[in-house]
Amino acid sequence: MAFYYTSLLSIVPLGAAYAILALLFAGAVRATRGVRGRGAILSVLGIVFLVMPVSEEFWIARDFGQACKEAGTFIDKKVQVEGFYDDTRSTHAGTPTPQAAASFEKSGYQFLEMKGREKFVRVEKIDGQWRSTALDRPTARYHFRHTDPMSGTPWGHKIIRSGSEIVDSETNQAIARYVSFGRSPPWFFVWLDTPSFACDAPGRWPLTRGGRLIYSDVLIPTGQR
Repeated sequence: MAFYYTSLLSIVPLGAAYAILALLFAGAVRATRGVRGRGAILSVLGIVFLVMPVSEEFWIARDFGQACKEAGTFIDKKVQVEGFYDDTRSTHAGTPTPQAAASFEKSGYQFLEMKGREKFVRVEKIDGQWRSTALDRPTARYHFRHTDPMSGTPWGHKIIRSGSEIVDSETNQAIARYVSFGRSPPWFFVWLDTPSFACDAPGRWPLTRGGRLIYSDVLIPTGQR
């Protein structure tokens, strides 16, 4: 099971819940006087009231642990490329900023294609300078894209799946996939914010960073080993 973070502030809603249940239990004690099997009835009711406030956390933790068994990075093959189409990013067709050019240079690729405002954009190093060209459609063979919406795909109660893949556009087959799962806190969790809690491999949690950019492991810039 993958239990969420603890918080001292959670004592407040849990305390209120248990206080209400304690009053209900006291009422049950009075109402069952003289009832046959009273001890068994109160024992069952006591266990139910004891578990009820935290039952959601046990439910989420159990299902999240099961979901994480499907998480991981799955690479069928690696290829050397001059560049690729990144469907997860967008840019403009103007001259790249110095910061953007430095980022492209650091990537090691000769070109990158991305979504533009109306068309697609190819950013390519020509004569030592990074230049942008508008395209009607991506021309790169390999495409990097999300497999789930940005908000994730519901997998279970308060659990979402997120992922990405690299597709060979000539065969329309994925050559690599990345799958991760995230979970939300139980109803009683109280804190200044809601920390991320995710996994990208069985038993590997909690993770708080964003999704892995698997293209750096799969699409090897030409000339690199």
